[in-house]
Amino acid sequence: MASITDLIIILLYGTTLGGILALMTCGFTLIFGVSRILNFAHGAFFMLGAYFGLTAMSYLGLGTGPSVIVGMLAVGVLALILYYLTVSPVRHNESMAIIVTLALALIIENFIFLIFGEYGITYPSLLTGTLDVFNVTITYMRIIALVISLLSLILLSVFISKTRMGMEIVAASQDPEAAELIGIDTNKVLALTMFISAVLAGLGGVLYAQIYSANPLFILKTLIYAFAIVILGGLGSVKGSIISSFIIGYILTATIMFYGARWSEFVSLLIIIAILIVRPYGLFGVKE
Repeated sequence: MASITDLIIILLYGTTLGGILALMTCGFTLIFGVSRILNFAHGAFFMLGAYFGLTAMSYLGLGTGPSVIVGMLAVGVLALILYYLTVSPVRHNESMAIIVTLALALIIENFIFLIFGEYGITYPSLLTGTLDVFNVTITYMRIIALVISLLSLILLSVFISKTRMGMEIVAASQDPEAAELIGIDTNKVLALTMFISAVLAGLGGVLYAQIYSANPLFILKTLIYAFAIVILGGLGSVKGSIISSFIIGYILTATIMFYGARWSEFVSLLIIIAILIVRPYGLFGVKE
């Protein structure tokens, strides 16, 4: 039987994890909404944010704050380059695009292994210190990670709903053929979406590494989490991705706390199977 303290820990730690996961899955959902492509390289972009940021600290002598910005922007630029070189030529063939993004994920994973080794890395925190909340100790880094995550999601919402480019992304996700008929360059829109989603994933990876650690083996685990979240929320639903990110965050935190980290992937896979059986289109998805 869980105690009140256990529930508070799950609430505090799960909310932080949920915010970070939302940064990753929103981009995953945006790409699927615009192109109907499941971007298997997204988990690799998540981890690359931490490795690029740490590289900027080591070789450019940047502080933690500037290295976070460099790390996430570097991931965005790399994603944009890879999109034009590999994904764009096959984007109208969904099966081929999935194979290409899976190959990219494996290449990036092996690249990280070759350059950084198989062991995890630690990332200096933006803010040190702890705070006691109802007799539960939480680091300031967890709090600032949640604040940054929520602010980023709010900015994303404003961009999509208030700017011309954001509205073009919405139009392309709703009906790509109609969007092209009214003069929207869907290839350009998808490239922008790829950049934004990779930046969000990179930011999530940098924040995650400052609380836990970064490890190339986590790329596959991240992808499993992403699938669990987008399937629970509904493929193509950004709102569903955000809400389900926090739900999965609480579930994973409780699983790790009571049973250990080795059970987290197993539980995520069970969630994927259960949702596909009970409600294939997710909580906020629509039947196609």
